[in-house]
Amino acid sequence: MDYKFFRDVSGKPTAECEEEAATFGDWLSNELSGDDSAVADVLVIIEQLQTQAIKTHKIKGHDYTLVLDQDEAELHRHLGYWDEDTPLPEGTELDLQDDVGCGLQDLKELLLDWQDFVKDTKLLSEMD
Repeated sequence: MDYKFFRDVSGKPTAECEEEAATFGDWLSNELSGDDSAVADVLVIIEQLQTQAIKTHKIKGHDYTLVLDQDEAELHRHLGYWDEDTPLPEGTELDLQDDVGCGLQDLKELLLDWQDFVKDTKLLSEMD
């Protein structure tokens, strides 16, 4: 997965991921931004999955749910306006681009790089 990190005009750490995985960038930038413990918690869960201590895990956040198994990671945007048991109105379609997946190791590398970037960003902010 290709990605880049930068600080937006307000100085907030921001992630952009390749088009097929763009939702991961939004998740990092908005759901996990500034929450070091949340990133660390996901990394611990990934380690447990990789060592087969657990088989699956689901993390429900404010805007997204991350579903992990021993091989894959899937990120689903919450559709607060739609109950999956209720049929959609005629002519309405869901944008399933908000549901993305990647390999578990790819997610781990993304999170480790994000964690390093956020730490560096905080250090730079403290020096300003």
